[in-house]
Amino acid sequence: MHCSYTPEQLCLAELNTLIEPNDYACNGLLQLMSPAELVRLIRREDHVPGGLAVALAEVLGQGASGSRTLSLPVALTRWRKRLGFSNPLDALDRISALNGGLLTPTDAAWPAQLDELGLGKPLCLWWRTRRPQLLAVQEAQRCISIVGSRDSSDYGHQITYELARKLALRGFTIVSGGAYGIDASAHRAALSAADLEAPSYPTITILAGGADKPYPAGNETLLGQIIDTGLLLSEVPPGTAPTRFRFLNRNRLIAAISRLTLVTEARHRSGALNTAGHAVDLGRDVAAVPGSVYSPNSAGTHRLLAAGTAALVTSAADVLELIGVPSEPPRPVPETVDVQDARPTDGLSKPQSMIYDVMNFVQGNVPDEISALSGIPILDTLRALSALERLGKVESNGARWRLVRRGSVSAKNAVN
Repeated sequence: MHCSYTPEQLCLAELNTLIEPNDYACNGLLQLMSPAELVRLIRREDHVPGGLAVALAEVLGQGASGSRTLSLPVALTRWRKRLGFSNPLDALDRISALNGGLLTPTDAAWPAQLDELGLGKPLCLWWRTRRPQLLAVQEAQRCISIVGSRDSSDYGHQITYELARKLALRGFTIVSGGAYGIDASAHRAALSAADLEAPSYPTITILAGGADKPYPAGNETLLGQIIDTGLLLSEVPPGTAPTRFRFLNRNRLIAAISRLTLVTEARHRSGALNTAGHAVDLGRDVAAVPGSVYSPNSAGTHRLLAAGTAALVTSAADVLELIGVPSEPPRPVPETVDVQDARPTDGLSKPQSMIYDVMNFVQGNVPDEISALSGIPILDTLRALSALERLGKVESNGARWRLVRRGSVSAKNAVN
């Protein structure tokens, strides 16, 4: 049984199944006609209105007449080849079954900053989150993108985790692509600092493929946690496979949705540099973290710094200064911090402190995950967890462990 969808959702979902994102010809035509009119035109095979072709060329500008991909006949041929494979109703049903939905540009929850992409803006956005009430508050001023290499080093992981966690604790939403390496470290750090009473998501993942099968599969647990607490977005319909050109297309959204793009570690030809390039084109701030001159993993960040494309940052305070935010927040002490102590980790051993720092108050983690995140061997991790439990700082439901808010009643059975 199908759910109820608006005419605009049905039209844009169909266009989205026929047309790849970042298609300037499509957005040019949508300045001349409605989505419903464009759908009807595509369905009329072999029909190419001559006057419309001229009008489209004028919208696209001087260079359009020399570009075959932007000409109306070529664009219509390209889109019409997909008519036999288009099933927008199925796509909408699939995302609805996953507690998700479709955002359109006329929705109040549409991220207005994406419109700055002009003819490259997305037709629509497919979303998944268990907190849809927060969809309407994702403003660029509270979003910071953190990107970098998939094969990150220990240094890259450490600096990314530290920066992302501190920025998330300041109330910023951390945006990234859900990939291995730097992306995953940034998301995990934001989740570890998640406050379910905050008026925004701790982290947003923008996927290159469909939101029904988050990629990569190895990050399934992490992406599931992001759906629970944060937000998953995609500009392609469910069932779409992530491909190289879709990753590159996706990068412009990561840059556009945020006020600043931070590259913490990247190789000389990393896709993160593509994201930084989009941020520069949009007039957004770009920052990069330096690394060892002997490390190929930092060649990309050094390239950005040498070109003057990015500002050099080494701490969260540097990032906050770059965007004009005071480094010392005038916010009250969170309830999770003991006001009698300077820090919640005071008095803990080094392993206990390291384990405490990588844990979170929300979903919790299995011991193997905690061991991997902290770098503490599994036996030492288990001993430290037992000690922290006796101190009332962590609790377990038998499988997962999470932090205990100071003064809260133990809720062992509530750990998911």
